[in-house]
Amino acid sequence: MSLVSSVATKRRALACTLLDRLAAAAPTESGAPGRLVYLEESVERDYLLGILDALTFLGALRQTADGFGATVVSPQAGWTLRLLSDLLDSGAPLIADWQSPGVTPCQLFQRPGDLLAALEARRREVLPRAAPVREVEAAVGLISQSEGHDDLRFLLAFDADAGAWQLPGGRRDCNDPNVEATLLRELREELGLPRTRVPDDLSLRPLPPLIAVRDSPTYGVCTRTRFYPFAVTLRHGVPAGASLRWFGATELRAGRSSDGQRIDAGPLLYLLERADLDLGETPFAPTALRADRTSEPTQFVPHWNAPAHDSGLPRRPYVLSAPEAPTAGQALCGEGTALQSV
Repeated sequence: MSLVSSVATKRRALACTLLDRLAAAAPTESGAPGRLVYLEESVERDYLLGILDALTFLGALRQTADGFGATVVSPQAGWTLRLLSDLLDSGAPLIADWQSPGVTPCQLFQRPGDLLAALEARRREVLPRAAPVREVEAAVGLISQSEGHDDLRFLLAFDADAGAWQLPGGRRDCNDPNVEATLLRELREELGLPRTRVPDDLSLRPLPPLIAVRDSPTYGVCTRTRFYPFAVTLRHGVPAGASLRWFGATELRAGRSSDGQRIDAGPLLYLLERADLDLGETPFAPTALRADRTSEPTQFVPHWNAPAHDSGLPRRPYVLSAPEAPTAGQALCGEGTALQSV
């Protein structure tokens, strides 16, 4: 190896380490604040300082007055740094072909998601086994009503950001003591419930947890979501609203409503295939809310992403271990959802 090549390899490793440190110190979606990363005195500090300056120019960092420390401005900026670190470590150029013409008008990088989606697409070309850069916990509620014998319909709420009908629920915040509290908060917000006291207003019955790996419809990056589903029974009925609608199994499996709107209810699709589970309403009784989480959750991997996440060990601490690719024996629930048990 030549001296120039050796120096370039060393600097690439230093840059990857810096990007990883910054990404690990970024603020989180759940509301936890970011942490300051400070450059220690070293022979390479000037080189690393140049990287901080460039990232500050891009708007991803805020530097300290002396210039040697920085904080990441947002979770989205942190994911961008992780993607850049992977691409830099791969040795592949960020742009595959600098000679090709063409502009995609819908990707003008006006929002963080535009850049994130473009970087994720390039990372997948270069590193088809790359693990997710984003990890979240979410609680979702299954609210059902019966229409005839063994015919359940489920209440979904429309998510404008994702452009799809989804199960009521959402991401756990740092202020939520547990996922049950997350679901109660989301039910108040999405269903407009004035109160969510258990068992006076509703009951929650925990169902088996699930893990999903797919591209986020909001940010465009590969995301690993741990879902905690609950069967919900409302004591005082369901409020009416344009953003709430009941769906049967046919529409759920088709992934489209009768008027052509997209339905994104992967966890529900998997649970519907479980013959051993009762997803209907349960009688009201003062029962403990805490779910038994000692067993490993089921993993379901949307098939359009599965080849990008088959096996592979984490390259650096932030990288999550990825599930294996779907096999021929796995069940297929609905349109485009391959399921895997672990």
